[in-house]
Amino acid sequence: MKKFALSQLLFFFSFAGYSQTSPYTADVDALYRVLKQTPSFQDQITGEKRIAYDSLYTAVRNDSTNFKDGYDYYFRLARLLYPIRDNHLGFYQFPSAVLEEKYYSNDSIIKVYKQLWPVKTYPKLSINTDSLRQVLNNKSKDSVEGIYFFDCMLEIGVMRTGNPNELLGIILSSSIPQWDKGDIAARLTEKAPGRFRAIYGHPLFKNQLLYNNEKFINHSLINSHFYSVIGDLYYKKDTAAVDYSRIPNTAPLFELERVRSDVQRLRLGSFDAMEESEKISTAFFQKIKDSLIAKTLIVDLRDNEGGANRISYKFFTLIRQFANDKKVYVLVNNGTMSQGEIFMLQLKELKNVKTLGQTTRGTIAYGSNFGKTERLGNGSIAVYLTDMRDTGGLFKYEDVGVEPEIRLSSDRDWIEQVLEIVGRQE
Repeated sequence: MKKFALSQLLFFFSFAGYSQTSPYTADVDALYRVLKQTPSFQDQITGEKRIAYDSLYTAVRNDSTNFKDGYDYYFRLARLLYPIRDNHLGFYQFPSAVLEEKYYSNDSIIKVYKQLWPVKTYPKLSINTDSLRQVLNNKSKDSVEGIYFFDCMLEIGVMRTGNPNELLGIILSSSIPQWDKGDIAARLTEKAPGRFRAIYGHPLFKNQLLYNNEKFINHSLINSHFYSVIGDLYYKKDTAAVDYSRIPNTAPLFELERVRSDVQRLRLGSFDAMEESEKISTAFFQKIKDSLIAKTLIVDLRDNEGGANRISYKFFTLIRQFANDKKVYVLVNNGTMSQGEIFMLQLKELKNVKTLGQTTRGTIAYGSNFGKTERLGNGSIAVYLTDMRDTGGLFKYEDVGVEPEIRLSSDRDWIEQVLEIVGRQE
């Protein structure tokens, strides 16, 4: 009976994880092969950079001994992506052991879960977390070091290590059983002030994910969103503060509204080209194409994650016609990316158009037509490949983003700020 009970218990977990016998060199070779096929690699890794990259490849390939765990395995492979500036490129682990929410209060299930090899060997820093909390409490909110919260689930302490460009995010407390004090939830490498390469452990599944374009903005690690996590959650120091640069995740993707008798707001939240999404955007366009009748138009591109030019172009022609003799104010934020950023640049070239808000994401130069994913080795790690070239000279914006002409404060309503600017310029 005990054997049967254990087998039933393990059924609650899914496994796809790292094995100590995984063919590491074959995985390195496979990753090198697929990365070489990407337009970003071919554009950037040339001449002396190619020589340096091949030296890195050789070093990573030869670094094949003494793996501590699946995290270590993933981290070594991830180094091959670091020299490539392409934020559409993805690299991630699949979860090795999943604890479902319905078992969060089941001590016997949790006990078995914590004995599973991927969980048991998860990297941990031997440190007094109470002492760490005390030190980090004294850090300025304007410092990337400090204490962050992921909703009420996780509290992490981000601290610099002996390497001046490296920071670790250590679990200080957790309300969910997947995490223990001292677990490493984040590893940040500083590329420039306020800009980082990050490897995060997923808050629910603890699999590793590479975020090549993390930013410290408004006392938050602003890009630390995760799939399968409901709501607009990310690591922030002040959970009570309202960030007015963002659009609520409950807001409609498309909307036309009057914000004042002489001002309309046109919300364009996506240019997604999937069939169902295209139907929605086309229906919205048909509905509002003859409705831009105010003296001034606010085009709200906040959190527009992009899509395709064939979707955005009809809106561009509509706004271009409006801007011939009327004022247009374009709102962008860090969540404006890809085709959303390109659309902003197109509008910026028109007369009577001003751009406002926050620097865009900087995920703009490349892209993927086909969404191809290549799995490595035993299938526990995948790379999401890009296949589109930078044909518009956009590489200068990759990572850094596009600056608006007028910056807005994140602690006040953005529409109100725009209306004040409109009033001053009338």
